[in-house]
This record gives sequence, C-alpha cells and structure tokens, in this order.
Amino acid sequence: MNVIAIGSHPDDIEYGCAGTIMRHVKRGDNVHFVIMSRGSMAGDPEIREKEAKESAEKMGANIHIFDYQDTMIPQDHTVIDMLEKLISEVNPQRIYTHSVKDTHQDHRNVAYATLAAARNVSEIFFYESPSLYLDFNPTYYVDISEFIDEKLNILNLFVTQNSKDYMKIEALKGLAQYRGLATKISYAEAFETFRILRKDDV
Repeated sequence: MNVIAIGSHPDDIEYGCAGTIMRHVKRGDNVHFVIMSRGSMAGDPEIREKEAKESAEKMGANIHIFDYQDTMIPQDHTVIDMLEKLISEVNPQRIYTHSVKDTHQDHRNVAYATLAAARNVSEIFFYESPSLYLDFNPTYYVDISEFIDEKLNILNLFVTQNSKDYMKIEALKGLAQYRGLATKISYAEAFETFRILRKDDV
C-alpha cells in the first residue's frame, strides 16, 4: 500500500498517527510525509525542519517539506494543485490528514485542501490533534500498543516543542491509553473516517 500522511507543521503527523505509520512501515507499505510549513511561529524553522527529517528517517518514511508561512497556509488552488501533483506521483491508496473540525486555521485549511486534491483516493482518515473541536468523533482505531514507546521517543525528538503541555509524556501516553479503552486494548490512535472502501487494517 502507498500511504501519504499530511501535516501543517513538523510534529503534527507524529502526534496524530506515528504509531499507525510505524505499523504501515513494519508491514512493508510505502509511506510519504508531507509537511506544509516549517513551523516558524513556534521555533526556529531550520531546527524544526531538522527535527521533522530525523523523525521521518527513524520511522522509515519519505518526506516532502514545503515553505508555506506558518499560521497563514492558504485555502486556495496553489495548495490543492501542489498536493494533487504529489498525490499523482505517489498514487496512494490511503491518506491521513488533519480533521476539518480543528480550531487551528492551518490544520483546517490543509484538511479541506487535502479533500479537494485527494478526491479520487479511496481512503481518507482524519487524525487527532490537540486543537480539535470537541465534536471530533472517531470511529476507527488502530492498536499501537507495540509502538507506544517508539511513538513517545519520536515525539521527544521535537525538542523545540517540549514545553507544551500536550507534548508531555504523561499526556501523550494518557491519550493513547484513553483511546485504547474504546476497543479494549492498551494503546490506540483514533481517527475519523472521511472515506473508507475496505477494511484493510494496519
């Protein structure tokens, strides 16, 4: 399976679906990360880009980093065209992206751009972020019990963000444990499904 995971900033993908990505890589899937901005509003963009590249390398994912202005990623044809071109090259069967139910304008705009660019992709999942609206309603859960320690280690690579409460180890582990309760497993990542045509669990 070819998989694309899209994030507005470095660490978005890792927060929302690092464990799921590691399951994909373990079974031999081809994974691409798309980072829309270098996150200059929350740290040195060069350091943040370096963190993102190290994370992708450790997880075995290809990475594509763009330089849209942090907090000002537009919802327009330029973003859609760029994503559509990359989607055409990778030919993914599954895409992970932000939820449209997000208070952060970058996350929301990227989500809508993804839906337009990926209109012919058979599976699209919205992953979790700390800025979601309260009506985020996950219906798809992935068991990441095998990868929870690796996910925490990956998130610890983002040292520019370690002062944020939602990046604390106990918070990250607690969220995964809470999501695991929904399906009677130890740790899980939760997703809203925009479109799923088959049950090809990872």
